[in-house]
Amino acid sequence: MEQPLILEIIQDTFDSLQRVGLLENRVITDDNTILLGAGSPLDSIGFVTFITELEDRVVSQGDAPDFALVLSEIHDFNADAKHLTTGTLAKYIGHATGKTETPE
Repeated sequence: MEQPLILEIIQDTFDSLQRVGLLENRVITDDNTILLGAGSPLDSIGFVTFITELEDRVVSQGDAPDFALVLSEIHDFNADAKHLTTGTLAKYIGHATGKTETPE
């Protein structure tokens, strides 16, 4: 799955969380949007819901019918960072769906 589509899916997932009331305000994402850690707009329930919905949306694209986010694997893309960001997650999804290289 290519990065622009992944970032669009991430934004759509945030928009969905706002529509159902898990987020009070709309979050406009970019590569530096914090998903996990201090400064994240998501509480623990919101984060779990975000991950679950994101997985469903990635699978529905058809590129990776068996796709699942494995949080321990994401660490390899985020080893020196204090937060999980949208950019890091997008790189992980691209790699997991076979469209990008492994982290440096």
